Amino acid sequence: MKYCKICKQLCFGDNLPFDGCKHKLREIEDINEPVRLCIAGGTERAMLTGMLKDANIPYVEENVYPQGVANEIVTGYDVKLSNISIVVPFSALPKAIELLGAIETLNNDLEPHMDEIKAHIEHLKAEREEAKSMNPALRTTIKVLTALVFLALIALAVFGTDALTSWFKSLF
Repeated sequence: MKYCKICKQLCFGDNLPFDGCKHKLREIEDINEPVRLCIAGGTERAMLTGMLKDANIPYVEENVYPQGVANEIVTGYDVKLSNISIVVPFSALPKAIELLGAIETLNNDLEPHMDEIKAHIEHLKAEREEAKSMNPALRTTIKVLTALVFLALIALAVFGTDALTSWFKSLF
């Protein structure tokens, strides 16, 4: 699963996060990687952050300036308060998506990808547990044994081929 490290938006398939973002997409390698849940403002933002607090889901609010500060001057709207990106840890994303679904006025683009998100979280947790359980001495031992087995297989293939060709020559 990929995401944009700058805007923190998840990407499914080959899609860029949004039209204005042209940054390189990266793989999510840590379950605590911050990812964008949604962009909210006003009442929806207050409701969502309250629900996240009640559910003990850590979150960060980041300002989003889609059209710059000039938009505030022209429209009269305070863009700093109307466009806030809610960012949560990747591991807390499924629970946060469920809370987001309770607020019908907010766009919930992540809900259709819930199974993929949960599967990737489980994969990252399994990798983390495997890395914790294998100490450096065990890891080195496994690497050495794997190299020896590989060399033995190559020797077997070479000597087996020599023996097979000798047998064929003896037939003629």
